[in-house]
Amino acid sequence: MTAVPVRTERGLGNLARQGMLLAGRNIRLTSVSDTISTMIVFPVIFVFGFLALFGNLLQVKGIEYAQFLPPALVVQWMFSVAISTAFFFASDRRSGILARYRALAINRGAVVVGRMAADVLRALLAIAVIVTAGYVAGFRFEAGPLAALGFVALAVGFALTLSAGTSALGLASREPETVSSTLHLVYLPLLMISSAFVPADAFPAWLEPVVRLQPVTAVIDALRALAEGGPTAGPVTRALLWMAGLLVLFSLAAVRAFRRAT
Repeated sequence: MTAVPVRTERGLGNLARQGMLLAGRNIRLTSVSDTISTMIVFPVIFVFGFLALFGNLLQVKGIEYAQFLPPALVVQWMFSVAISTAFFFASDRRSGILARYRALAINRGAVVVGRMAADVLRALLAIAVIVTAGYVAGFRFEAGPLAALGFVALAVGFALTLSAGTSALGLASREPETVSSTLHLVYLPLLMISSAFVPADAFPAWLEPVVRLQPVTAVIDALRALAEGGPTAGPVTRALLWMAGLLVLFSLAAVRAFRRAT
């Protein structure tokens, strides 16, 4: 009787199981020391460092900086999560791991699921650390637990949206250090020319419209609205529209890059 070969590359069950196995592998690639410094120590330093620098200055303008700052730092660390995605994909391409995955009888989508799951865990860790440090400094979810869950979901969704775009760059390169450096040059101006650390009206008049209309400001304003309470529909809708549009573009680019990566 001829044995029927077992197919291991199809089905949602295989996608989930293999994705989680690859997620574990992706998490193990990050050293404990790197995780502690990047996702725990640095966020705490940023929270209290920025409060010391700008807290009293913005208090004069009637802004409680302990409430204003944490959403901006959450967005900053979602960029960090996305940049690490590009770094690891470029590393996998250079080492030949991606080519090996293609030769194995595994679900192709498991590679993406494994990366996304690892990104979600890193994003949740960063959010937890920043919110906890912010809570010590005075940050509160004034709108209640449902809005707090919306805050976390929106932040993680933003990280995954960014990761779709950075994945395309990582998959197109074999130089992880170069990709990481390039993405830092892209994200820093976006973050600095936004409402992250000072209100939009603190910028010069000619620059203020750019600050208000760009996607990073939209996401930060939505997170602040979810934390502070009050009208949230407008800010959250603007953020979701930006994220949806970017996700479509980034996903198309990532799928194309994945198909070409060897």
